[in-house]
Order: sequence, then structure tokens, then C-alpha cells
Amino acid sequence: MSEDEILKLLPEKLLEKAYDDLASSPAKEISKVGVDIVKTARLFLAPLQITATFQDRFENFLRKATKRIPEERQLEPPPEIVGPAVRQMQYLSDQNPLWAMFEELLTQSADSESIKNVHPSFAVLISQLSADEATLILELQKQDFTIVDTLDLNRIENRFFNLQIEKSSVPLQLLANPGHLKLYCSHLESLSLVEWPVEKQTPIQSAGVQTGVRRNSKIRLTEFGKLFASVCIPPDGFTQAKSNTN
Repeated sequence: MSEDEILKLLPEKLLEKAYDDLASSPAKEISKVGVDIVKTARLFLAPLQITATFQDRFENFLRKATKRIPEERQLEPPPEIVGPAVRQMQYLSDQNPLWAMFEELLTQSADSESIKNVHPSFAVLISQLSADEATLILELQKQDFTIVDTLDLNRIENRFFNLQIEKSSVPLQLLANPGHLKLYCSHLESLSLVEWPVEKQTPIQSAGVQTGVRRNSKIRLTEFGKLFASVCIPPDGFTQAKSNTN
């Protein structure tokens, strides 16, 4: 990859900040550091105290990004996207689904055709996800999850209890911790990415007396969640994410 190609994907303002931190001097005095060193991704990452291994992985990502984006569409991605993304990526293995999501977000942010779909909050949202939650978003992008469950009715206390799942299309086998599904969905709902409405309720009766209820519900992406997934989920999914570290 040429220096121009690398620099095209690194926001100028962030580079200037990197120079300031590294040299403890204004960006205009950058020549003191050395022009050749300045024009590298390694210098950009150095102030973040990134390991050499991460720098290599990040540069590999930059090479892939420049191949995906035609030169005439390449642009400087917003610093508010690149900054949070790079800070979080240093803590991730490139086998983690979240790494793949950050890669896709950065790629979309550097493309003049897709930048219009990138919301400033996306980098922060990815950083709040677990690998299992990323997997759920990937699968929900394909189809909604349908669930049929039942609850018993305590008539004395006038409350429902004893939740039992009768049918579910949630791909629990893909999750590292399937027992945390309810927690995952609650978290994704709090981020406005997922909703879980009950679409139908049918009383369960015995001898003419209600003893419980059967519910039909769906777990699905919100409109915001669909946009998030379209920008942050790689076209080929998480094929390189071999581990489901939660």
C-alpha cells in the first residue's frame, strides 16, 4: 500500500493530534519528527501505545479497505468514527466478531457512497456489544426470531410465573452463553437496536378457569437496528471470527 493510500483513510485531524501527542509540539512543527515517519499508519497509532502486532493487523485492514473502495470514492472518514473504533480495536482479537464490525464500519465510513448511512454513534454501539450480541444482530438481519412461550397464573397473587418456552427459532447453538439470551435482548433493546413485542396472547384454561397464558412474540431489529446492521455487519458475516469470546 502506498503512503497516499494509507493517509487517505486516516482523518487529517486525528493525524495532527497524534503528532501533537508524540512530539509534544504543535502540528505545524511536524517536520522535526521526520516527514517519512509521519506519513505512516504506525505513527498515527503510536500515541495510542498500540502494540506492533496491532499495527500490523490495522495496516492489513487498510489494505483490504483500499481494495474494496474504488479510488474515486475514497474519502477521509469522520474522526468521531475512526477515533473510538481504533481505541476499541486494540483490545480485540481479529477473530472476534466485534473486530469485523469495526472493520466494516471504518470501510463504510471511507466510501463516499455509503458514508450517508453511517451514524456517529455506531462505533460506540459496537464497543458496548458482546460477541454473542453481535451474532444475534447478524442472524436477525437474516430473519426475525419467533417465540411461543407459556406462563402459569397465580390467581391468589394475580401474577404470572413459571415461564416455559414451547417453540423458538433463536439459534442458541451459535451463542457462547445461550442462557443469557434474555439479558442480551434486554441490553440490545436499551440500545434501540432490537425490539421484542408480544404479538398475540391466548388464555390457557382448565375447567373454564384461566390457569395461564400462551404468548406469541417476535425478536426483531428496529429500524435503527436495521441501519446499524447494514453498515456494521460484513457482507460475508463473521467468517473470520473463529471464536465467540463473550
